[in-house]
Amino acid sequence: MLALVCYQPMTSSVALPPPSYSIRSLPPPPPPPLSASAWLETLRSHARANSFHSALATYVDMTSAGVPPDHFAFPAAIKAAAGIPDASVGRQLHAASVKRGYHTSPVTVANTLVNMYARCGDLDSALKVFDRIPERDEVSWNSTIAALCLFELWELALEAFRSIQEEESMLLSSFALVSAALACSNLDQGIGIRLGKQLHGYALRNQSFYSGKRFAFNALLAMYAKLGRVDDAVALFERFDDRDIVTWNTMISSLTQNDRFSEAIAVLHEMVLAGIKPDGVTLSSALPSCSFMEMLNTGKEIHAYAFRNSGLFLNTFVASALVDMYCNFGLVERARAVFDKIPERRLGLWNAMISGYAQNMLDDEALKLFIDMETAGLVPNETTLASILPACVRSEAFPNKEDIHSYVIKRGMEGDKFVQNALMDMYSRVGKIDISQKIFAAMEDRDVVSWNTLITGCIICGCYSQAFRLVNQMQKNGNFIEGIDKESLHYKPNYITLMTLLPACGSLAALGKGQEIHGYAIRQGLDSDIAVGSALVDMYAKCGSLNFARLVFDRMPKRNVVTWNVLIMAYGMHGQGEEAIGLFELMIAKGEAKPSSVTIIAALAACSHSGMVSRGMKLFHTIKECGVETNADHYACVVDLLGRAGELDEAYQLIVSMDNELDKAGAWSSLLGACRIHLNTELGEVAAKHLFELEPEDSSHYVLLSNIYAACGQFDKAMEVRKNMKLKGVRKETGCSWIEVGDDVHRFTAGDSSHKQSAEIYSYLESLWDRMKKEGYVPDLSCVLHDVEEHEKEVLLCGHSEKLAISFGILNTPPGSTIRVAKNLRVCNDCHESSKFISKLVGRQIILRDTRRFHHFKDGSCSCGDYW
Repeated sequence: MLALVCYQPMTSSVALPPPSYSIRSLPPPPPPPLSASAWLETLRSHARANSFHSALATYVDMTSAGVPPDHFAFPAAIKAAAGIPDASVGRQLHAASVKRGYHTSPVTVANTLVNMYARCGDLDSALKVFDRIPERDEVSWNSTIAALCLFELWELALEAFRSIQEEESMLLSSFALVSAALACSNLDQGIGIRLGKQLHGYALRNQSFYSGKRFAFNALLAMYAKLGRVDDAVALFERFDDRDIVTWNTMISSLTQNDRFSEAIAVLHEMVLAGIKPDGVTLSSALPSCSFMEMLNTGKEIHAYAFRNSGLFLNTFVASALVDMYCNFGLVERARAVFDKIPERRLGLWNAMISGYAQNMLDDEALKLFIDMETAGLVPNETTLASILPACVRSEAFPNKEDIHSYVIKRGMEGDKFVQNALMDMYSRVGKIDISQKIFAAMEDRDVVSWNTLITGCIICGCYSQAFRLVNQMQKNGNFIEGIDKESLHYKPNYITLMTLLPACGSLAALGKGQEIHGYAIRQGLDSDIAVGSALVDMYAKCGSLNFARLVFDRMPKRNVVTWNVLIMAYGMHGQGEEAIGLFELMIAKGEAKPSSVTIIAALAACSHSGMVSRGMKLFHTIKECGVETNADHYACVVDLLGRAGELDEAYQLIVSMDNELDKAGAWSSLLGACRIHLNTELGEVAAKHLFELEPEDSSHYVLLSNIYAACGQFDKAMEVRKNMKLKGVRKETGCSWIEVGDDVHRFTAGDSSHKQSAEIYSYLESLWDRMKKEGYVPDLSCVLHDVEEHEKEVLLCGHSEKLAISFGILNTPPGSTIRVAKNLRVCNDCHESSKFISKLVGRQIILRDTRRFHHFKDGSCSCGDYW
């Protein structure tokens, strides 16, 4: 602590003998003492230069030299105490000013005391000083309003702003206008906009935009942008000619933060053309737009500009933005290179790199860097923990996931909204949605991310109905689940909410709910978003409405590679291979997006489902011409293509020819599936042997081999495979089907009797069974892998989940309406055959989607032509 005590020089009464040395050996005389004006000028110059410690040291020396401080010295010294900041020094200066009678007059001392106490975190003392000022000036009010804003007391700040107008002969200054604009921007949107417009009107009447007062204009610009009125901010920006770099930066930052990325880049170009040199704020504001617009080359240009200007390259904010951009493009090594070149790394840069590792699933690297950060002496903040939590969930090196919650509590961050959101996500991903719900219920400050996180968690845990109820609850007050009685704020689902729900609608074939979401997206103007549009195309396609999927696709103003991939894949899953390849060729011709590895997979899969062997092989041999490297998934698709067509030996030779560095599990799995279709036990055994070594815990391989044996009448071998499964602890995934009826999605499992209409469903199925047999239906008993009597096998077949869902749909939907069912496994031969008979008997179209493709059953036939 710096002690501001004045000491008097010590004197002595002892007489000293005269010196015995010559005049040449005398030391130089001491410099003449500084005058009061010289001391004051030195003190004030240090304060103006923000050399606060030097200013306070000068103050101590000045008073020690017997020069009393006056109403010019006190403001400079108090400013220095605020700049450190050090409240104890500030109080000593306050006491000294009281002793000398300067604490109230002139007002400059009191004004600096108000500012000092606010910056030192003591608002009560600041307000007490203000209340005791007998004659306040503009600076008094400005300092107090700024202090209230510093403590985020926005309403009180605006009350103080109004009070100025009650003071006679007191004009509102531009500094007060800046604080008031900040206060308005932090209110609820409706109130903030209303008061902000009033403030804008006042500024226009008082010409606050003129005489070089650009900071007032910049404050209004930022206010409109923060309140979501970006168009108003843009209009204001375009009407103002006297722009400085802050004006440009405010506009770029506002556009970026409101997802208007292309406009932000356009303003950056306009700024450069206007001759304004970008600074660190400019670059860190523009770089996120490069990520979202997929403009990697522009991002590299900004990086090069920063590199040429070393002051910018070493700027930790620019470095953080560069790290974030490269990680968004998956270029993590480049991001790490930027990180490593910064000598003095602030916490924000560490957070950006940790988050980048986590979002690219490099979880072990994220955890290691987190440890390095703590070793370097930095204390993690809420952003750090929100970034590291997903990595903890996924990393096998962190087995006890809940331990991180204890760490959060130890750090005292369990009440932070962002950390709570990350904890909810963590618990839902480890299957503990009940804990996520408890965290949500205890939250005092929820936001739209909190709602989206819990909705996503419900979908991850299979609680689909609860997820849809949460969306309704999100938009109104009240309870959303038993035992939770917290009042919730009104929030509108955003594009993240829609992108979470639409895949769930597609997975469940819940077309009705998907259409409701589509209607909401149109009303809120979210349907023009590329990500939402792509999700809508995917949803309609997975619900079996391919025409609607194409309609949404054609109406999108802009499409990316994901949009094209979704529709190409959809055509393939519906067995329309020619249309899929036509769309693939159109994508290349238009040049709207470059084909990716997934595009090639979608096109090859479409060829496979439609038996287009020659077209598929031609594409496979010309992959590199599309700018894509051949990978293991492409080989798996081609093996499936050949295998479905019966060319099993050629498929086997292709696997043998694969590079050993490639993962062959997908290719062997495709071959095993083809062996099931063509009942080739010899090759099936070879494929299964490899799969048992590569993926010993995947139940589907055991089931497929067992099915091959059973279909060939080799029941002993089939049972032996099943026994091996049990011995190894491998459990077959339970067959599950979903159907949407009314406002609910109904779930059925094999042999399910838990549904409230189970008795009615089974009774109806029995009557259907008899009618189908009369029409020529013969149950495929090879689809039953249990060693039981034939009659019991028929009973087991009757209880397959898709049959239960179809029957439920027939009983609960109007005659003639389409029945849509989704299943989590491949449809078995018997269910495929029986669905054809049912569609003819009841006069319904049945759309059944399994894990591989769509089957449209109508009038006793299937769209796949039994090629599946």
